Amino acid sequence: MSSTVGPFSGFSQPFEHLRTSDTLREERIRLLYYNLPSSIGISALLLVLIIFVFNSVIVHERLYGWFASLGLVLSGRVLFYLYWKKYRTDAVKSPDWLFWFRFGAIITGIVWGVGGVVLTPPESLSHKIYISFVVGGLGAGAAITMAVDRVSVNSYLLSILVPLIVFLFTEGDKMSLGMATMMTLFLLFLLSSAKQLRLQFEENCNLRYQALESAQQFRQMLESSPIAARIADAETNQVLFANSSYITLIESTPDEVLGVVTTAYYPCADVYADMMHKLCHGGQVTNELVELRSPDANGWVKWVLASYIAVEYEDKSAVLGWFYDITDRKIMEEEVEKMAYYDVLTGLPNRSLFFDRLKQALIKADRDKQLVGLLFLDLDKFKPVNDQYGHHVGDMLLKAVSERICSCLRRKTDSVSRIGGDEFVILLPTLTTIEDGLKIGEKIREELNQPFVVDSKILEVSSSIGIAVYPTHADDEHELIKSADIAMYYAKADGRNRTNVYYEAMVR
Repeated sequence: MSSTVGPFSGFSQPFEHLRTSDTLREERIRLLYYNLPSSIGISALLLVLIIFVFNSVIVHERLYGWFASLGLVLSGRVLFYLYWKKYRTDAVKSPDWLFWFRFGAIITGIVWGVGGVVLTPPESLSHKIYISFVVGGLGAGAAITMAVDRVSVNSYLLSILVPLIVFLFTEGDKMSLGMATMMTLFLLFLLSSAKQLRLQFEENCNLRYQALESAQQFRQMLESSPIAARIADAETNQVLFANSSYITLIESTPDEVLGVVTTAYYPCADVYADMMHKLCHGGQVTNELVELRSPDANGWVKWVLASYIAVEYEDKSAVLGWFYDITDRKIMEEEVEKMAYYDVLTGLPNRSLFFDRLKQALIKADRDKQLVGLLFLDLDKFKPVNDQYGHHVGDMLLKAVSERICSCLRRKTDSVSRIGGDEFVILLPTLTTIEDGLKIGEKIREELNQPFVVDSKILEVSSSIGIAVYPTHADDEHELIKSADIAMYYAKADGRNRTNVYYEAMVR
């Protein structure tokens, strides 16, 4: 699908009446089936993961019954894709292929929607969240891969998300109601995004095929397009034409943009070269997520959906590129990701990201025969600060504590996470000896013993730190965390403001 959106001034004839309407349908069918293998593959992978995750919490008859149903649907779609691929030259001309694609999408969505309900243990919040992420991810993927066809994408999104939303609303507890509300807003966002992408696709087809009518009409159409477009020489990559939207996108002027080499705006020239190589060999370059940067290293950075086609312009082989600015959407996605993996207050990695980093560190330690240290830190005398000065001051103190901890760590290897309240864990993935970990723990403890100036108040806290080392004190990440926690507990019991290394005699 392409990235052009919006009406073009100067054309009074409706798009549906243009000569390209048949080509629009053919392009829609081609894109739908082109994206089908990746959709099937992702569904199959998630199917296996769900079996692995839910095998111990869902009745096997229900779990494997659903597994068989979805497996049968996906197998049918694979066979249908292979049949289409064999006859695709003529297949794109038949509207029947669009009907069967829609049918397959709806059935797949229904099966996934049913699975989102029957596979969600009401008593398990973690499994509810997992299913919500799976279903939401499938919906987000569908909003892109099937956006060119309104019936397919809307039917699939409603089939897969509405059952889970209804189920969560009926649960009645606050967390489920909150999740249901978020899923509803997410559904509306996906429907809106899919609509925008579909309009982009339709208008782009209009742009491409109207260009064949007349070079002058082509230029006028590009100039009036609200989507950034430019034409570059295929050999020299110099810009031959740029519309006003493109000039605005790259924050340039009409005089400056002409003759500029397009690769100047790509942080990695190889990315652009690969796309052009693919285009020159008959491939499609459509809706590629591309980062554009100002040639000035301190200038702007933008994210666009970029599409390219080979054209003839002024008797030269050229490349038409058009760019849909999604910088705001990219920033929003990064913010959502940050909220999922980082603590909102301190900006440190949260529990989820910490566990992921810990697992990776243990894998690397096994491979490189290294030690991994884990420090479990709990602040002493933090509650009196909250009680006396309020949570606002307490929050500011936690930020200051996190900054001091970070200042004691090796920037390239170590990391600290806030896992709740006034508890922090420090990951030391490349320890040489246990004593090295103890030195870092003591350095942190001594640093936190220094007074804090927060909101014009002098605050004094200390910390109790427990240290455990893999594989000396534990065989896996869960045992490592438990051992460090026990060592911290002993530091508390021994009078606080201490750093204790775990040993086997410790019990809790």
